[in-house]
Amino acid sequence: MVKKKILSAFLSSFVLSSVASAVEFEASVGVHDFVVSDIKNDVVKDGIRSGTSNTFGLNTALYIKHKTKNNIVFLAKAEAFLDHDKDHLDPDHIPVWFDFLLDIKGPLYRVDAQNTFKWYILMDNRQNTVSCVEREVRQHIGVGYEYKRAGFTFDLNAYAGFYYIELDDDTPIARGYTRQDTDDGEAASALSLELKYQFTKAFSMYGKVKRYSANTGMEKLEDNAEILLQYKDEKGNLFVKGTTLNFKVKYVKYDFDRFYRQSIGVPILPFDNDMLIQAYYTFPLHY
Repeated sequence: MVKKKILSAFLSSFVLSSVASAVEFEASVGVHDFVVSDIKNDVVKDGIRSGTSNTFGLNTALYIKHKTKNNIVFLAKAEAFLDHDKDHLDPDHIPVWFDFLLDIKGPLYRVDAQNTFKWYILMDNRQNTVSCVEREVRQHIGVGYEYKRAGFTFDLNAYAGFYYIELDDDTPIARGYTRQDTDDGEAASALSLELKYQFTKAFSMYGKVKRYSANTGMEKLEDNAEILLQYKDEKGNLFVKGTTLNFKVKYVKYDFDRFYRQSIGVPILPFDNDMLIQAYYTFPLHY
């Protein structure tokens, strides 16, 4: 019900807002390394080696961007990853996984040219990763403060919503867990800090750290950090006009303590993290 209300409010706002610019469509292609570190060989039966796993592959994405004349910014992304899975952290893994994102933000109250309070709607979804995340759904609304001056942007945001994660059951079952032990969903809050610096019109750097916590007792659910470097070729000096070269690193640290069963005596997975290192080329789609 909450999800439907949020979506309905967004659609109403989006349709009724006057258009300042046309909807933009972009696509991307790239390469990546999906890294899982600090793997423990604590259960021989699961067949997973200790150390660090590197899974290389190709990726592609479709982006939809729009900005209304009252400065509501809309971004939707659907991304697919094709992996060369050699370590089989999930023994029955299909080597294709997905990342979806819906990010909407707009001004709540503008103090002056540099200081603005904003509202946010954030929904993202990961499915079928090499690190045994079968499904991860995070749906949040929030408010925050933005400071912007001379190419520098600072955002501090607080969110409330829902967090759900489901682990693929093959590896947990080999470690003594059952299928009923592998998912968890609850009301959650999130805090995020975002920084962006525009070195030149073409080159920028973006960084973000975020923590998700359960509303009951503020138990940590997940920490993640992301760094993105971008070079945008506005004039077409090196590539097609409007294309962007991107280098991104995103690290996620999961807290799986809530899945732990004292009677089993080992964690549900022999690792609790993943990191996506990605280089990709983004280009506009014209219609």
